[in-house]
Amino acid sequence: METVLTIAVIILIISALLCLYRVAKGPTLPDRISAINVIGTTTAVMLVIISVLIGQPFIIDIALTYALLGFLVTIVASRYLTTGRIFP
Repeated sequence: METVLTIAVIILIISALLCLYRVAKGPTLPDRISAINVIGTTTAVMLVIISVLIGQPFIIDIALTYALLGFLVTIVASRYLTTGRIFP
């Protein structure tokens, strides 16, 4: 089981690196924001897998908080791109 989870973390790291390339070379700003959101989600999933590997369930709470903050940042960035302001 540990081998499968370790391979999954390695695949997720490769995925995050590919998204990092999209952040650096993305043709448009929405592409870059989407890539940043994918990196954040990938990081949250990696935290959950690492939590299972080392047997520390409190890291799952950290991953959930990180995922929620990433979602909020994506919403704020999208709103700013569409309206030009954050608050109504």
